[in-house]
Amino acid sequence: MNADWEKDYPLLSDLSEKDLDENSSLKKMLCLIEENKRVIDFGCATGYFARLLCERGCEVTGVELNSKAAKVAQKYCKEVIVADLDFISLNEHFSEQISDEKFDVAIFGDVLEHLRNPWKVLEETRKLLKPQGYVIASIPNIAHGAIRLALLQGNFQYQPLGILDNTHLRFFTRKTVEHLFEDTGYLIDAIESTKLPIYSSSDLIPAIEKHNFDTNITQEIEQDKDADTLQFVVRAYPLSLKNQCANLLKQYREAVKNLSDYETELDNLRLEIQQSNIQLENKNADFEKAMTLLQHTENELKEEQNSLYQIELEFQKVKNELEDNQVELEKTQIQLKQEQSQCDQQKNQLQQIQQRWEDNQIQLQQAHRGWEHCQQIIRAMETSKFWKLREAWFKFKHYFALKFK
Repeated sequence: MNADWEKDYPLLSDLSEKDLDENSSLKKMLCLIEENKRVIDFGCATGYFARLLCERGCEVTGVELNSKAAKVAQKYCKEVIVADLDFISLNEHFSEQISDEKFDVAIFGDVLEHLRNPWKVLEETRKLLKPQGYVIASIPNIAHGAIRLALLQGNFQYQPLGILDNTHLRFFTRKTVEHLFEDTGYLIDAIESTKLPIYSSSDLIPAIEKHNFDTNITQEIEQDKDADTLQFVVRAYPLSLKNQCANLLKQYREAVKNLSDYETELDNLRLEIQQSNIQLENKNADFEKAMTLLQHTENELKEEQNSLYQIELEFQKVKNELEDNQVELEKTQIQLKQEQSQCDQQKNQLQQIQQRWEDNQIQLQQAHRGWEHCQQIIRAMETSKFWKLREAWFKFKHYFALKFK
């Protein structure tokens, strides 16, 4: 690593375990390390993580490229070695500067991505670990959604910090992290992750505006489980030759079992294909029957269409007749209205005549009553002496008239 790439590290002298965010890589790494362990911290910086380990009873040896930071870290480490991991052999270098006692834990906190050959370093680290020793590493995720979207825009801009740190030489995804440890003889026991939203304004990722992308693209990226993963935090145990052989044997047995499962699945698929072929033949027979029925139905449909055409002709004829009848009906209605008007006039005249008749009846009744009154007067006169004398006079007069005629 070029000395010009040395970073200015924060002191973090007042950092305590309770101050650590649950989503931070320091917190997750600390939780994976037991108490009272002998630890070698590669890239120990100013020793802020070593101080947290010391509080857990751990003995820490630091390795740091930056001599100024290494001097500060000596306060919390049993020993700090200034070295560039890209240009030393760990086994040769540490056999001279570190006692024969091996380490329980080797820490690579955001270090492996800065190395030219992290594979060599991990392979050499295996020899520094006790039989039950393990590696703890935090590694940035280059497959973070913000990086992927930025690449779609043609952007891969290095930054002072974060995933695109300008001192990063290697870039990893979840799969390549797994391959890194498998290829160097380790078995990953645990792999956790820290999270940072895709569209965060953090300086650790490129700034992304969601509305600048097609919805289908953003949805597909967001569905990836590592789209918001900032770092992977890994615990891995080295495999001895015996363990590697056992692991290979296990993988072989699993492959044989998988092959057997695949053969069984293939036999089942063949059986399903045979059954499908039989079903297909039955379906073809049913299809031919259906085609025959369809032809018959089409013939019937044509006959029905001809019948329908005749019905339509008849309907049109009836419709025309109905329209003619409608015209006649309208004429009849007009005549009926005229006759109704005449009837109303005659009714009015009849009402007038009836009124006059009723008036005449009243007059007749009045005249009849007057006549009866006169009759009563006459009858009264006839019974009077004057009337009797008058009748005697007329009889006498008539008698003499006849006698002297």
